[in-house]
Amino acid sequence: MKNIEDLKAQILELQEQLKKMEEGAAYKELVYPEVGTEYWSIVDGIDRKTWDGDMKDLYRFNTGNYYETKEQADSAFEWQILNTKILNSIALLNKEDNDWEPDWEDEDQEKSFLTWEREEDRVEFEYDTNEQTHPNNMYLYRDTACQLVDLYTQEEFKFWITKENGK
Repeated sequence: MKNIEDLKAQILELQEQLKKMEEGAAYKELVYPEVGTEYWSIVDGIDRKTWDGDMKDLYRFNTGNYYETKEQADSAFEWQILNTKILNSIALLNKEDNDWEPDWEDEDQEKSFLTWEREEDRVEFEYDTNEQTHPNNMYLYRDTACQLVDLYTQEEFKFWITKENGK
């Protein structure tokens, strides 16, 4: 009879686990806007849209190209432009530096990237040697990192790194 009691306990435990999984799944479900809701999207510039729930709306929403306010869309658009400029500058500086690339097998190679020091309110360099913490296209050789800092303002770096627009 102990076997039946053990099975009943296991069934209860599995039922509790299933209930928790079902409850947790509700938090993963996307909640879409109501039909007729106005929103902003970056298409050919910043466009006002009305939610119909069609495939274009779903695509914009699911890819993060849905903004409740024009200000949010403006900020995202400005960040995308700045991100493109800075990543392009990094690529050009790395190319000029003998096509430098981070070599994750080389623990002696310093791979620079930029961070925002909140207490000092300024951009700083950090270095990785063998642990990649950012996408490859964000790394520079130390000397070229200094050149990059001269190309943009502190406010631009702060916005690029933190996405906090100080304007």
